[in-house]
Amino acid sequence: MTDTALETTPEETVPETLGRYRLAELMAQRFDLPVTADDVDELLARGELAEACRYKKWPVYSTAAALALEAGLIERTVTERTAWLEASLPLDEAAKRIGWHWHDLKRMGDEGRVTRRGDRYLLADVDRLAAEADGEQHITGKAAAEVLEIRHPVDWKYVEDAGWIEPAETYEQYVRGSRTRTLTVALYRLADVQALRDLPGVDWERLDGAPPKEQVARELSRRAAPSRVEPHRLMGPAPGPPNGAA
Repeated sequence: MTDTALETTPEETVPETLGRYRLAELMAQRFDLPVTADDVDELLARGELAEACRYKKWPVYSTAAALALEAGLIERTVTERTAWLEASLPLDEAAKRIGWHWHDLKRMGDEGRVTRRGDRYLLADVDRLAAEADGEQHITGKAAAEVLEIRHPVDWKYVEDAGWIEPAETYEQYVRGSRTRTLTVALYRLADVQALRDLPGVDWERLDGAPPKEQVARELSRRAAPSRVEPHRLMGPAPGPPNGAA
């Protein structure tokens, strides 16, 4: 037996320390369970294992301590992980399941409104959000235009220029093919977009999908420069001549 190896049988030796991936492989072999690096992480979080030292700046763990753990503990840890995998989805898939933007679901997770572990989200909470938080989700300008059945970005720009809606939040996204250039992506609250359907002066439904340029432009002009409206338009029709006058 060398200084750096722990002898287990006359034919086999294992290192005294291993990283999380190789340690999981060793534990899977010895306990005859599908142990993964995630299970090692869970055991570390619970205080069942601890970092032994560092090897080339990476943490390594005692193989003797890992193999000395109770088999029942390892089995429960593996069972809990597999049950969580069955009851959850990664962020992208969870957002797609309910038709939300991934950034919006992440925001709900940050606010503690949905259970998550790492990058996975509990399906029961995700499905509940789809019903309870309908209207709170944030959508892109393109999706907002689809809600209103108008073109993006041409017609949607009129809506923005009119000041009828403001972004709920923005984030930076790398331009495709570039590692340095970014563009700002605006997200809008769905309930605010839906409220635009009742906007005075714009009949979205009557257009049957045609661009509302003229209606929006007229409403824009009216709101932006009411002082240019002729006085008699504001006060109603001018009185007629006195009776008997020509």
